[in-house]
Amino acid sequence: MSNFKKYGLSWETKTEDIFEHCNINIPYIIENKKNEINSDNKKNYNYLIQSDNYQALLSLGFVYRKKVDFIYIDPPYNTGATDWKYNNKFVDTEDSFRHSKWLNMMYIRLKIAKELITDEGLIVVAIDDHELFNLGLMLDQLFGEQNRIGIIPVRNNPAGRANSRYFATQHEYYLVYSKNKNATEINNLLNLEGDKQPRSFSSRGGMYIDKRPNNYFPIYINPKNGDISLEKTNDICIEIFPPKDKSGRQRVWDNPPHTTQDLINSKLLIFKEVNSEYKILRSYAQEAGQKPKSLWVDPKYDSSAYGATLLENILGKKIFDYPKSLHAVKDAIYACSNKNAIVLDFFAGSGTTGHAVLELNKEDGGNRQFILVTNNENNIAEEVTYPRLKNVINGYKNLKNEKIDGLGGNLKYYEIDFVPADNSDPSMYELAINLVDTLCLKENTFTEHHTSKDIKIFKNEEDHYCCIVFDEDKIDQALQKLNNTDGSYSFYIYSLGGETFDEELEDFISEHQNTISTPFPLTMKNIYKSLK
Repeated sequence: MSNFKKYGLSWETKTEDIFEHCNINIPYIIENKKNEINSDNKKNYNYLIQSDNYQALLSLGFVYRKKVDFIYIDPPYNTGATDWKYNNKFVDTEDSFRHSKWLNMMYIRLKIAKELITDEGLIVVAIDDHELFNLGLMLDQLFGEQNRIGIIPVRNNPAGRANSRYFATQHEYYLVYSKNKNATEINNLLNLEGDKQPRSFSSRGGMYIDKRPNNYFPIYINPKNGDISLEKTNDICIEIFPPKDKSGRQRVWDNPPHTTQDLINSKLLIFKEVNSEYKILRSYAQEAGQKPKSLWVDPKYDSSAYGATLLENILGKKIFDYPKSLHAVKDAIYACSNKNAIVLDFFAGSGTTGHAVLELNKEDGGNRQFILVTNNENNIAEEVTYPRLKNVINGYKNLKNEKIDGLGGNLKYYEIDFVPADNSDPSMYELAINLVDTLCLKENTFTEHHTSKDIKIFKNEEDHYCCIVFDEDKIDQALQKLNNTDGSYSFYIYSLGGETFDEELEDFISEHQNTISTPFPLTMKNIYKSLK
């Protein structure tokens, strides 16, 4: 008998109905134009896709492969409650395969998601202790243990879970992985703890002179010009020592001299006159350049106050039980992405990730784009996600009837439909004519330049043209429609054999160097197959 035990994660394969459905049907996105929101013509569009996320991820494979900078997801935690279904049945605690079913559900989606992430990109997955260890091992397998960036406990319930039998659980976890750790950078945060109000520089509990004698020294202030130093530079300077507590015990400064000098140099120590006495305060308003901490305990991460209550104010009533804290998601996005990031959330729920992106853009002038995917079970897409985004973009009145200004932004709303996956000519042509919205999304071209049965041309504000030709005999006509234009061009020409029609486009390409021709729908179908 071997003395070795298997290390790693294995589970029973359980077939998901939706996986089988996508073996015989190809999903594609189609725009619901009545739900489009245009609030700022200077901003790119954001996208909400009403769909099962497996189908949506497959349909996005051609558009966003290796283009997504950051993924945040908050999947069902598999608690045994009625929070998720497998093959249209809720998975409860009595199901002997509930862990395998959950792992199957997550694996096929995360596998596709990995293909969408850039080499520098990151994924953050929220989870609690029900599947923490299983998810961690799965992510280690998918992304590589070496690409694990961090495991962050987030205190989302400061009061503790009332129904906990042993420990009153206060937190959940963010598991953070990169596509390529060596290519990834983490943004520094502004005061992750969130205490932006100055506080006493002698406020740490149990810090007395008998325990920290090196932290007892004078700090000199100049009331005339506001200078602070560790040396008396002139007669105007006033000498300040740490105060005593109410019992008379001598307190000390929070930091020793050398790090106190660093705070002075960074202008993070200030003084204030209170009742004719000067007090030294630690300021956080200007603090920058700190790495995100591995433990997030700020009160702003409370999912009740900054998730449920916030959402109730936005929607005017309570219709969603467990939204994430807006600030927890904002900090995750800010720490892990740049100002022009494409942010994907394929367990979008109430739309917190989209709200966080819009608020970050408003605060720092960024141009991040979000892609949210949610199904419409219990009308969540139509009655929660979309109304929330609409209100925070355009503005709304909260429960106190106070006017809350809109954050601005633009939104397109998509749904999912299907064509047969066989290779017959009729099915391939049906796929082609239904890929128009997908191609416009890929090329970011939504303004019609020309439309007819066989030729559709769209453009954007940067004079980029997307030219879709469904009949190769109409290529010359398509080129005529582009006369007197100047920009960049992407041609998609219907071809079952994969021809790029370089000869037909030769003269146009010589005149317009920024031209690319892609045969379709074969290219899209091959990518679709590779993702499954």
